[in-house]
Amino acid sequence: MIKCIAIDDQQNSISGLEKYIADTPNMKLLASYTDPMVALNELKKIDQVDVIFMDIQMPQISGIELSKAIRSKTRKLIFTTSHEEYAFEAFEAEADAYLLKPYGYAKFALTVNRVFEEEIENIEQETYFLVKNKSENHKAVLVRYADIIAFESFHNYIKIHTTEKVIIAYLSLKDVKEQLNIKKGFIQLHRGYIISINHILHVEGTRVTLSNHVSFTVGDLYYNDFRDFFTDKLITSKRKA
Repeated sequence: MIKCIAIDDQQNSISGLEKYIADTPNMKLLASYTDPMVALNELKKIDQVDVIFMDIQMPQISGIELSKAIRSKTRKLIFTTSHEEYAFEAFEAEADAYLLKPYGYAKFALTVNRVFEEEIENIEQETYFLVKNKSENHKAVLVRYADIIAFESFHNYIKIHTTEKVIIAYLSLKDVKEQLNIKKGFIQLHRGYIISINHILHVEGTRVTLSNHVSFTVGDLYYNDFRDFFTDKLITSKRKA
């Protein structure tokens, strides 16, 4: 269970964080504060938590200043702010991530997944991410990389084809490439698809069919990647006729 603290002088930001944390499996909010000075005094009394979400611009004491006093109380520190110019100060304060307001649940979940990725990867069978599924009233669901057949672009969403169901998430293929752990085992061969190599059923010419029988023709922009992948993996006889 990931134990969390939220500190932000804006109640609407606290309410958003409370909802996101409540919607995320294996996360528990221990306390939230709209007064940074109260947070400072209270955090002196508690044991170490797993992550603190903290605004930067706050009255009396800034998040940067507050972080110097309480950094030892948390394993991970994630700053939340509306201002991009604080990114360097956040880095100097040993922050693990930087959430730029306004952010949605998808960005929140991907950031949490990335911050705790190393621990997750240490247990290979539990490599996963969290995403809200439009088909289940936007409930947060856990998706294991091993179960994914393909990511498919779908209007302003993506379809995540898995071995059990299709998940519709408010993400783009760009989000998938930049924020998910797909460097190994996945390949993009079409502008609308990123596919799992393990779920390629067969290839006929430039037509690729997946284990769920979804098929597509390799796009022109991806032909060289397809050719390199195909020729590298195709086993042929070396006997002379």
